[in-house]
Formats: sequence, structure tokens, C-alpha cells
Amino acid sequence: MSTQKVRQPGQSKDTDKLIRRLSLVALLLSRGGQPVSAAEIRSRVEGYPTMTEEAFKRRFFEDRDELRRLGIEIRSHEDPLAETATEAYSLPADAYYLEPVALDGDELAALAACLAVLEDRFAYSQPLRLALLSLAQGRPELVTEAEAPPLTVLPEAHGPVAALPKLQAAVAERKTVTFSYYAITTDTESERIVDPYGLQLVAGEWYLIGWCHLREAVRTFRLSRIRSQVRFHTRRPHDFSPPDDFDLDAYRDRPAWQLAEPRGSARVRVSPAMAWWVEAHWAHCGRVDHEDDGSIVYETPYADARPLLGWVLGLADEAELVEPAELRAQLRAQLDGLAELLDAPAPPRPTAARSTERPRPARPRRRRPATDDLRVEVDRFTRLTALASYLMRACNEDQAVLDVATVRSDLGVTAKQLRDDVALLNMVNFGGDGLLLYAEFTGRGKLEVSCELAGPTLARPARLSPLQADTLLLAIELVGAHLPTATGAALASAADKIRAVRGGAPALAGGDLLLPADEILRDVNRSIVERRLLRIEYWTEGTDVVKERVVEPYLLVHSRGEWYYVCWCRTAGGTRVFRVATTKSARLLQETFEPRGDVELDLYRREGVPASGAYAPKAATVWFSPVVARWIAERQPVEPLHDGSCLASQPYVDVRWLASHLLRLGAEARPLEPPEAVEGVRAVVDRLRETYA
Repeated sequence: MSTQKVRQPGQSKDTDKLIRRLSLVALLLSRGGQPVSAAEIRSRVEGYPTMTEEAFKRRFFEDRDELRRLGIEIRSHEDPLAETATEAYSLPADAYYLEPVALDGDELAALAACLAVLEDRFAYSQPLRLALLSLAQGRPELVTEAEAPPLTVLPEAHGPVAALPKLQAAVAERKTVTFSYYAITTDTESERIVDPYGLQLVAGEWYLIGWCHLREAVRTFRLSRIRSQVRFHTRRPHDFSPPDDFDLDAYRDRPAWQLAEPRGSARVRVSPAMAWWVEAHWAHCGRVDHEDDGSIVYETPYADARPLLGWVLGLADEAELVEPAELRAQLRAQLDGLAELLDAPAPPRPTAARSTERPRPARPRRRRPATDDLRVEVDRFTRLTALASYLMRACNEDQAVLDVATVRSDLGVTAKQLRDDVALLNMVNFGGDGLLLYAEFTGRGKLEVSCELAGPTLARPARLSPLQADTLLLAIELVGAHLPTATGAALASAADKIRAVRGGAPALAGGDLLLPADEILRDVNRSIVERRLLRIEYWTEGTDVVKERVVEPYLLVHSRGEWYYVCWCRTAGGTRVFRVATTKSARLLQETFEPRGDVELDLYRREGVPASGAYAPKAATVWFSPVVARWIAERQPVEPLHDGSCLASQPYVDVRWLASHLLRLGAEARPLEPPEAVEGVRAVVDRLRETYA
């Protein structure tokens, strides 16, 4: 088999960089950690010999900095053999090869189960798969044969977002970006220049957090509101460094009233009926004082009064804003405004009149990128080292014939990526002494590989890149560290070990709308694994009813930023879905159950838990003011009115729930029909006006 290096015509500068960096790593690793002089590096590493002295220094330090960003630290030394003070460089094994993360069998199985749950519905599937392949020390069967657990996660509300791959690259490379952004609060679109610090996934929506040059402050941008392609602002390798005090964790699990610097503190009295709910889900962002009658006083800092008032109003009769007086007055004003709205005539609907104007031509629709274009990939250097390690380990007596479909499946790469990567590895020079490997595709779906002189240096997997470590941690967050496995703590302990290897603050984070109660998730998890009955106290939201039930749990579901569990309810005699957030208590029973064949789980695995509107027997026609109409139109179909307000249909099961749901918007929403919905909201408003009189 020929091993002659063939340079491809029209080879890009990026390809030159990758060949150069792989050749540099191979040369330094081959010396077993011993220093190599700058002169030898310049003469032996592919690409450097044709450069001038100045160009070599510039490119070498760029390459060294880029490898350092990937976690590969080339060390500098004084060259002891040189007559003048010159530097030499080394790459010890522990600076390149994967650190001993020391995962046990349960931890690795739990991480592989994360991939089984998330793959094909997660924008970071490729870095997750390659990271797990490295952790499995090149044994793909430990990853590909992982059994899907009784858990499903739908991490992204509308599938991958087009801007995500470019923004992930910008975060990793510290590149300033520019894009056109729609600010829904002001209903305006403007060009933004942003230094991206990190990305966050909350309730299925991706957000970018970074320094906005227009506002001269750290701002949060929802990716679905980016209206243009994301472009790098300059051609420099790096544009900024995140502030030392920036912490992405500080932006997690914050209520809407705490998204900026607090400007005051509010105290809310919560009834005994709902004290458990507020304490379980909101204590992390405030302080709870218990009263003798079972109620609590909840004190919370706030930056924006509107969402705080909406939260209090959403609790209806079960909460009262005690102080400060100015917020109490604002809340009373909202109730008065809503009372007037309920008494006012309904707004007229627009009539369909014939127009003499010619219709405007439709704006041409932009081609939606293919799904693969919306996925985040690892940097190509990491992908190449993973492929090199995979191929070297597969070589038997320096040669191997591999099935192309298996290689693609194990590495999670497309056919084009595999062909391009193999072609590039075929050109990597080992310090002028030969190639890493030579591989070629045959016409029978096979890949013939020959391990060359330098091949063994890259047989061991490389260190996890920051992106790979961050992706593993994000996957653990999405699965919630409550994967139904025999060892419930497996993911949590794996996360601790990965954080230790990662070092520094992650640039990816996840979050929930409501933090789940860990003890309830733990007992649901054990009930699923051990097939034990579970006795729960369950609150049906929007009613005063807390009912005890005995259930057989089958599946955990993480959907739309909330946790659910699918059960056969013995109390109701049928399949039911329960929210963890509204489960007041859960207790494992000793009695076990046999799984029922008629409990259908596939739909929940594919699509998660449907919104209540999908099965609600009633619907109210609701008017939304121009202040909130844009938010409503963003998440559901609406009928726009001439003044900027809109009408929309709101499914509901219980009038009490509907009243609480609409009260969150204060005087910005009113039901128009049916009469029971109007009277239900009016009754709650009248009672609350008496409370705040």
C-alpha cells in the first residue's frame, strides 16, 4: 500500500493549520517528553520549513496558543545544547493524553445512557459521543451498546437553532460576533455587536450571555430572536477575554424578577395550602419564615416589579403582597384596571373588507439549513485526533480493514466528514520521517488502514477539550443526575470527576423553569428501577384539591423545562402523567408491581408530555393588550387587532386554573367568553380587591 503524501489542490489555510498542528503534536509526543529545539521544530514539522524566521515564530506561537485553548499545553524550556539562550519545547504524555478520570462501570454506563437518551435530539450530540468514546478508552461498544433507560429528555423546544454552531465557535474562540436582533420588549430590530461569554439552555430555549457593545452591559439574547446570520466581527484569532468575575452559574435558575441588579425587597404571605409549593421551588431565590398557622412569609429581592406582581397574582387567594407599600399599590392598580376591563364592552373584531391595494410580494423565504448544519461539532482538531486514535486502536499487526458504516456510527460523523478527515490524516507528516497512517476507501464500503511509523503516538485518546467536558456536564444537567439506574448517584459522581478534569468555569449551562424536588425525583427513580408502588400527594394546579394516589411509575420525562413521570394510576384506573413540581410528597411502598403491557410509552419518549391544551375539554377566548401581545404571538396562534392587541384561544380544564393563569398578566389580559370564564376571573378579582383595599 502506497504511503506517499499527496497534497490536495486548492488546499485551504485551515487545512494547512490542522496538518501543521497534528505534525507538531506527533513530533513532540514521539520524543517522550524530552525538549525539542525551536530550530528542529522549524526544520521538521510540516509547513514550517518554507516560512521565514518571523513567519515561523508567529505561526508557531499561534499554533501553541490554539492547542493550549484545547487543553494541550506545550511546555517551554531553555535549550541546554544551544550556545546562545534559545528555547526548546516539550509535550509530556500527561499534557496530551486523556487524564485518568477514573470512572467506574456504573458511571460510564450512566454517561453512555445520557447519549442514548439525548442523541438525535440534542444539538451537541457529536461532542458528547466523541467525549464518551475517549472516556471509554476507544472501546466504542461500551457507548454504542448502552441501553436506553426509562427516561426521555426533549432538550430543545423547536429543534436545533441555526445560530447555535456559530455562537458556540465564537464562545470557544473568544470571537466578537455581530447579528441583527429583535428586542421583543420594544418591538424593534437592531444590529448588535456582542462578546459571547456563554450559552444557556432553559426550558428548551437557547440563550446567549455576553457583553453587548450597544448597551455597554452584559445582556442575555434569546437565539430564536436573532434575525440574521451570525458573523465574526473581525478577522483576528481572538477578540476578547471574559472578565475574571464572570460566572455563568449566576445566570441559572433565576426568577424573572431577578434578571438584573435588585432595587428592593418584597415580602409575600403565602397560605398554608401553598406554603409547601413556594418553599420547594422558590426558597433558593429568597428567604422563608414560618408562621404558627402553617403559612409562610416569603421575602425576595427584585429588580423588575412586573414579573413579581404577576407571580403573586398568579397565586390568587393563596398569597398576599405585604410590602413594600408602593408595590402593593401597583398591584391594587392592576386589579382595578382588570375590573374595569371586565366591565367594558368587548373589542370589535376586524371585518374582512375587500382591498383595492395590490398585495405586497411575499418576502422570499430563506432556505432552512439541513439538520446537520444546525448541530454543534467539535473543533476539527479534536475530531481528527479522535479518528486517529480510533484507527490506530483498530490496527492489527499494523493493518486493518474496517466497515465504513461502523466507523461513522461509532464516531457520529457524516460520510463527507469521514472522507475529508481520512484525506487530511493521510497528509500528516511525522517530523519529516514519515506519515501517521495511510487509509483508503474501497468500493465495498470498507476502509483499509495501515499504521505508519508515528501512528502509535496517537493511539491513546487525547485530553477532553473544554467543549467536550462542558457537553458532558450539560448532558448530566439535562438528565438531571436522576437517571433511573441501579446506582442513583452515578451521574452526580461522574460530574464531580469531569469538573475536576475540566478546570475553570464551563461555558455551557442548563436550567429549569422550576427546580425539581430532589427527594421526590429520587423516590420516583427508585420506584421505576425497583418496580415498587409509590404513594403520592398530588396537587392539581389551579384547584384546592390535594389528592392521595397510589401509582406505578414507568417513565421519567424532562420536557419544556419541567420534570414529569408517566404512571399507571391505581386510584384513577388508567395511565396518568404527574408533574414533579406539583407533587407535594412521595413515599415508596414495599409492594412491587408487574409492568403492564397496555401502558403506551413510545409517544412520550418521542414527543414528551403534551401541553395541557392538547386534551383540555374547554377553551376561552382571551383578549391580550398590545403590551403583551407580542409575547403571546411568539408562542401560539393569535388573531391580531388594529390597535396592536390580539385575541387567542386558551384551553383550560378548570376555571380556577384559568383565572390564576390570566391574573399573571394583570390588567393586560381578559377573557371574553365563555361566560363562566369571565365570571370566574371577576370573582377572584373582586376578592383580591377587598384584600388590597
